[in-house]
Amino acid sequence: MKNKKKTNNTPHKAKFKPGSKKRENKCIVTFDDNSRQEYLTGFHKRKVERRKAAVVEIQKKIKEEHIRVREERHKEYIRLLKERTDALDDDLEEGVTDTTESVQYDHPNHTVTVTTISNLDLTDAKLLGLDDTEVEIQDVGSNCVFCRCLSTKCVCPRIRSLSTSLNAATKQRKGKHKREGKGARGRPGDGRGSESKVKARPGKTSKKQRRQQTGKKQHYKD
Repeated sequence: MKNKKKTNNTPHKAKFKPGSKKRENKCIVTFDDNSRQEYLTGFHKRKVERRKAAVVEIQKKIKEEHIRVREERHKEYIRLLKERTDALDDDLEEGVTDTTESVQYDHPNHTVTVTTISNLDLTDAKLLGLDDTEVEIQDVGSNCVFCRCLSTKCVCPRIRSLSTSLNAATKQRKGKHKREGKGARGRPGDGRGSESKVKARPGKTSKKQRRQQTGKKQHYKD
């Protein structure tokens, strides 16, 4: 049996030689020397710019948070004021114990209604008849309660956290300078600092010092 070779009708890919014109072009990457130098030497500059942008963003957030808290305080103030006026109106209505029937007078252009109040106990509603000291105490107490309600809204934890982060971002660390020649009055390295050295206290001398002193005396005598 003869082995039949498989014939591939698909066209073969042409292999181009290195010097042929049909060779595929390579992708060449070129660098700008100025941009490369700016990138390599601009780390500190970009860090400072990012820090400035972060500070501006934090200040913007703090401003928005202050505006929001101010609006909430205004709404709370209006609500408390409304409750206070309603309470005073209720006390005034409770103070009226007895009234007579109202009389209406019809006129061509308008109508007049007259109501006569026979008994109005204002002392029962604590509106009149109080001493000055009691009035002052009552006013101070109400103001304290009102201020306490608003003071809880003043200290916002978000504003506090943003303020701490802003202080941390704007804080500049001072570099520690090395001190050369502590205690020296002159320039470092000029030899003047040796004058500030503490002299040895006068006391017992060592054997070596005594031998040197006796040797000098003997040499001088000779």
